[in-house]
Amino acid sequence: MTASTWTTGGQVRYEKYSLAGNTFLIVDETRTPLPDDATRSSFARWILDPYFGVGGADNVLYLSHAPGGGALTFRIFEQDGSETLSCGNGLLSAGHYAERFLPEVREPSGEARAWTFLTEIPSGRPRQVRVGEGSDKGCMWVNVGAPRAFPETLYRRDADLSGHVPPTASDSPAEQQNLLEAELAVDRPPQNFLLDSGPDRGEAWPDRFTGHLVFNGEPHLVLVGAHGSPALGQDLFAPAPTQNSIDLMEFLGARINLRHRETFPEGVHVNFVDLTGRTPRYRTWERAINQETLACGTGALACAHVLLARRLVPDGPVTMRPHRANWHRPGTHLRVTPGPDGLVLDGRPAHICTGIVPSRQDLPPWQETPQ
Repeated sequence: MTASTWTTGGQVRYEKYSLAGNTFLIVDETRTPLPDDATRSSFARWILDPYFGVGGADNVLYLSHAPGGGALTFRIFEQDGSETLSCGNGLLSAGHYAERFLPEVREPSGEARAWTFLTEIPSGRPRQVRVGEGSDKGCMWVNVGAPRAFPETLYRRDADLSGHVPPTASDSPAEQQNLLEAELAVDRPPQNFLLDSGPDRGEAWPDRFTGHLVFNGEPHLVLVGAHGSPALGQDLFAPAPTQNSIDLMEFLGARINLRHRETFPEGVHVNFVDLTGRTPRYRTWERAINQETLACGTGALACAHVLLARRLVPDGPVTMRPHRANWHRPGTHLRVTPGPDGLVLDGRPAHICTGIVPSRQDLPPWQETPQ
């Protein structure tokens, strides 16, 4: 396609993708270049707004040629117009898009149909990741590498804060795999939540959660099990959607971030993992958008890393079921496979639709109309 096919008269074409209920709008800047980050931010705020824009998506993904050629720059903007570091499901969707529309950027090696993306642009240290086609039709994979040390800008390891016990140096295998154990105080939900757990069920609400910190391009806190309150696990992993379960996850994600914002100055994804079934289930509250999503790719990677490192699952591929997505589409899953050069995430992106919208809006959703 020529550039004129994609943008005419100040209009921008986007492609909507969904993977396990995680939704994205992809803007191809190799064909529709935007002038600057202020425009990208404003456009993301408008198009993701469900009332004054298009809505129906979690993020906007901007793809462009990387400096020097041979790779694509992957940038992800949130609903508030901010830019975040990376996104596993977004990379899988971007790879599917590149397979359809950007074959010329494919890696020259004949071993696999793969593309190189530069991620983590806001860090100032872009990181290369590979995304490619799986052996099964429609399946894509992304190799994000091995988890790394938590950046100091995202986690204040030595902060002396009430309710937070900083990890100590350790020679354990888990510590050597950049897996930090942290203990954090948690707030009790207000009484009007009407949760199934608590004194009425004869169980005390846990005052602390012990979890693991994982950085794989995004910062994650992984909490495995029910933390001494089986009813807490039952509430979070209810077999069918309930308002109580949704409210509880939103409360925990928001309160952990609020109470420990000095420890995690730019926020942290909060993941809960349940191992009571045949397949691990997880839920992720995401930073930046400040809410739970139906699924999270880097969340699945972080949870699988913890389970493998702590030997809570057998070695080899781990199937992770995003619980909230399974409320709507049973059987939804992502697969994480450990390899010699890191963790590989497999998933099936789905192209939903194509849209064309104005590239600029005179009345952004946060601007008041003059009286």
